[in-house]
Amino acid sequence: ADSLDSVPNLQWVQSTWAGVKPLIAHPRRDYQLTGVKGIFGQAMSEYVLGWLLGLERNVIARADERHWNPQVERGVGGRRLGILGTGSISRDVAAACASLKLDVTGLNSDGRDVPGFRACYSLADRLQFADGLDVLVALLPDTDSTDSLVDAALLRRLNPEAIFINVGRANSVVDEDLLAALASGRLRAAVLDVTREEPLPEAHPFWSVENLFLTSHTAAPSTPEAVVAVFLENYRRYTAGEPLLHQVDFDRGY
Repeated sequence: ADSLDSVPNLQWVQSTWAGVKPLIAHPRRDYQLTGVKGIFGQAMSEYVLGWLLGLERNVIARADERHWNPQVERGVGGRRLGILGTGSISRDVAAACASLKLDVTGLNSDGRDVPGFRACYSLADRLQFADGLDVLVALLPDTDSTDSLVDAALLRRLNPEAIFINVGRANSVVDEDLLAALASGRLRAAVLDVTREEPLPEAHPFWSVENLFLTSHTAAPSTPEAVVAVFLENYRRYTAGEPLLHQVDFDRGY
């Protein structure tokens, strides 16, 4: 983004990250901006299911036990899971969750139906979307329309002892409301891969919350091999005069 003013003949930028906010925030709009899609779904699915199974099946707690415990965990089959966002990554996560018989619903801008989700809700119906969810997963881009969607009003609609996982962007969460929900027991646990300030300062209250788990923005890294493959296909299209893949809408922010 800092280089945009120094390249007056620029025609195309290939982002190497899922997030493009620094480029969107720049006033320049006279070039094509393309994102990276189709390379994060596997990693995100592993992350979401890994944490969900770890928490619901008490994997770590079981490993630390030193006495016989015949208590049976409830598992994830039949549980209600809602995903904030229904883009390509969310669709991969939804498919992985559905394979374990979770009931998956989604939220997007207008409530349009998306394959892989039993039902989808619009931003205007976010509280109805949250009603009775056992698990809430945020996979949203950082835009004005996604600011503070996960607030006290939404968290109150989740089932008691629900789990919240954020692998999107931190702007969608009201941090104070999240901490209050964890402290009250409304949420059983929260898993955050992203925070408003990164790296997160050591004095931040998130570090001291027992049922909040932080993973330092490592859920789905951009690997050079995968990014280069996207770039090469778009370069082929660019030189052939064909439409580029994954073009970003500057107004929508993704």
